[in-house]
Formats: sequence, structure tokens, C-alpha cells
Amino acid sequence: MISNSQKIQIAKKFAELHPTPFAAWTPDKDYPSDDERYLAVYDNLIFGVYGDCYGINAEYDEDDNLIQEATEFEVEVEGFESKSGQPEIFSFEIHGESTGISKFIEEHGRHGDW
Repeated sequence: MISNSQKIQIAKKFAELHPTPFAAWTPDKDYPSDDERYLAVYDNLIFGVYGDCYGINAEYDEDDNLIQEATEFEVEVEGFESKSGQPEIFSFEIHGESTGISKFIEEHGRHGDW
């Protein structure tokens, strides 16, 4: 299973792409710590809140059945949300996720079911 420290690092890297202060675009809620806020961002990231999250290295058979869950994912950051003012692709990896979240992300991102 991916550790909380890994989730926090992914969320921090995602936050670095945005010129708007982190607290301004994360849910307006009391968090016990910044780490808890980053964990909420990670959850929002993989559940498509910030844009469709796609598994890019999943493998399918000829009947379109999932053979191998994705471990690499990407989310497009719109130009108006990025520091550069241009659309950017944010890529991240999840290794050892045994909860089935990789399959969930892949199925929803692939079919646009967010």
C-alpha cells in the first residue's frame, strides 16, 4: 500500500504547479495539520476532483478487459491553473497499492465516469 508520506509528496508536487496559494484551492475545512490537508489533496487528485486522472500504463486484452492495473497516472492541469499559463501534464506513480484504487482510477478515467 502506498504510504501517507508518498501521498503527501505527490500532493506537494501537484501543488507546486499552481500559482494560487495552496490553502486557497484546497477544501475550506479545519485540518489538524498541513499533512492532513495534503492527504485530502491526494484523495481529490486520484478521484478526479482536479481533472480526469488517467492510468497510462494499464494493459488490456483484446476484449478490453483489464489485465494489469496501471501504476503510472496523469492529470492535465489547465493553463489558467498552472504557473506557466500553459496546460501541463502532471504525472505520478503509485506502486504497491493493494486496495484496488489503481483499478478504480483506471476504470473511471478511461471511461470519463468522474
